[in-house]
Amino acid sequence: MKARRFLAALLLCFVAAVGSAKAQEAGLQTDAEDPLSLNFDFSVFPLESAEWKGVLYAPNGDPTDGVEELVFNPHERTLGYSYSGPAPFRVFRRLVDPEGEEFFRSVGEISLKPTRDDLILFFSLTPDASRMGPYRIQFMVDSNYTFPEDSVVFFNSTGATFYGVLGGERVILEPGASKPTDVSSFFDSPAPIALVIRDGDQIHRVLVNRIRFFPDRRTLMILRPPASPNSMRIRTQRLTEYMGDVAPDSDRGA
Repeated sequence: MKARRFLAALLLCFVAAVGSAKAQEAGLQTDAEDPLSLNFDFSVFPLESAEWKGVLYAPNGDPTDGVEELVFNPHERTLGYSYSGPAPFRVFRRLVDPEGEEFFRSVGEISLKPTRDDLILFFSLTPDASRMGPYRIQFMVDSNYTFPEDSVVFFNSTGATFYGVLGGERVILEPGASKPTDVSSFFDSPAPIALVIRDGDQIHRVLVNRIRFFPDRRTLMILRPPASPNSMRIRTQRLTEYMGDVAPDSDRGA
């Protein structure tokens, strides 16, 4: 019963998660020269298992002028993409109609304000989608002030809001990206973390762990729904990026 209520809470909060992408826009460094034009660099990361091959984007917004395939890695974000075109940003699949003519079908889009910031685009399946899409796209700003060195940022992909502590600091993790938390005080010993979800008058513990951090790095901690309907424990995935010039061999991938 508790697990069913927890999953119901996630479903009820899914709409709020969709709206959270709009709220994130307030943190963008905007460029008002052309309100209809976007110009940004971005990386991509898949939030779940799906068919990620064959997902295309048009660098100038028009797929008939050329497309580039997005490469998705479930273990780290893929960098090096640029977009300069109209809003919204869209992704496509190349299909063939019954007459044998090739065409492009949009399988995901996200509305953004014009920005000078780099972005991380997170991809997941929309409700009732097949593994081929359509896809839901969320984003976070990838900058020195939103994701600095020696910090952890939580990306809550579940749609629910979690409450808890990281070390001795209280945290509230709403859907989407959290504010960065400085972790330099935890280099010598792992930081305890505990998260709960509120279900009416009840509180359910969904995560208890200890996280080790290292200098000259930044950590993106992705929160995922439980692995099964009978579980109350959310899943986590950690992406750690070294920010120094050359990573020590013994610490690569830490």
